[in-house]
Amino acid sequence: MEIVYYCKYCKAFMGVIDGSRVPVEALGFSILTAEEQADMIQYDGAQDTTYVRTVCEYCESALRSHPDLLLSQTPIQ
Repeated sequence: MEIVYYCKYCKAFMGVIDGSRVPVEALGFSILTAEEQADMIQYDGAQDTTYVRTVCEYCESALRSHPDLLLSQTPIQ
């Protein structure tokens, strides 16, 4: 199983982890609430791939500098 990370704002690919080589517990998913897990993690059974929505460094920096961007439907294009 692959675990693919991408930015939830700009959709940039951030990386991939071979899930068969890393225990899921090591990724910290278990510390997330059920709501956070539902918001951040999606599993595609057909491709045996887990997709994790996170924030890339660029978007994090932009949002830190301009927090008003969060009020927009599409904060970062």
